[in-house]
Amino acid sequence: MPHTSGQLSIFGLMEKVLVLGKDGQLGKALQRISVAGSWKFVGKDEINLVETEKILGKLEREDFDVLVNCAAYTAVDQAEDEPQIAQRINAAALAPIAEACRQKNAVLIHLSTDYVFGAVSPVPITEEAETNPECEYGKTKLAGEETIRSILDQHIIIRTSWLYGTEGKNFLQTMLKLGKSKERIQVVYDQVGTPTFVEHLAGAITDIIKLQKPAYGTYNYSNEGVSSWFDFAHAIFDLAGLKTEIEPVLSNTFPAKAKRPKYSVLDKQKIKDTFGIEIPYWRNGLKACLHKMNELNE
Repeated sequence: MPHTSGQLSIFGLMEKVLVLGKDGQLGKALQRISVAGSWKFVGKDEINLVETEKILGKLEREDFDVLVNCAAYTAVDQAEDEPQIAQRINAAALAPIAEACRQKNAVLIHLSTDYVFGAVSPVPITEEAETNPECEYGKTKLAGEETIRSILDQHIIIRTSWLYGTEGKNFLQTMLKLGKSKERIQVVYDQVGTPTFVEHLAGAITDIIKLQKPAYGTYNYSNEGVSSWFDFAHAIFDLAGLKTEIEPVLSNTFPAKAKRPKYSVLDKQKIKDTFGIEIPYWRNGLKACLHKMNELNE
């Protein structure tokens, strides 16, 4: 797991953490490693980001030093048909969330995405790279970032990519299902990034919260290394012992409403230098995830 050199929280030993989005991949991963008693997790049945006008009042009644926002509209293609709903959840909702944090002098840790960048040169993307999202999902996530920056200084925005875990809808789960039911599949090879095990990201977030001194701003986090979706699928089948053949194809083989980034390799030097975090290699993350899945199934 990633770790930091600091042992004390920036808020003392008993910081109170509120997490929005308890039922998503990251929310569930944080629940597994959080400190009992000092973390509270809520889902959309309690605070629904669509209901923008109710968010501030509900958060004012909560007691927290840190708010981790894992909640988001993540249906990338569906966002092209529902831009207003995506905008409401990913952008408009961030105004009352940031305002609640400002009023409580709390820190907001918000999760964003590589989709904010759009087309870039094929070199690792730094936090300072120009943003130019090419789909509604990316546009709404960028708008959410900008909303936070306009309201709250005490924020940490973490952009991540290619997230997967032991449960939920993600590429790993899809490949495992296909690998058990198909003799041959097609996977795109012209989209490049880094698969990121959600529990490694969750560990990084908890480590950041434990630090003695906060360093606010925007950071990238993904596992280390580079992969195409084709390479990721191959690694999944190899490690899972599946014999399905994989044919590499171009993205236009699977027409989609939303345009995906062709290059999503994130430069993580800033988060490593600032917080002393060690980031595992993506293939090791995949091994850890599959091992955990086997344990859960025993």
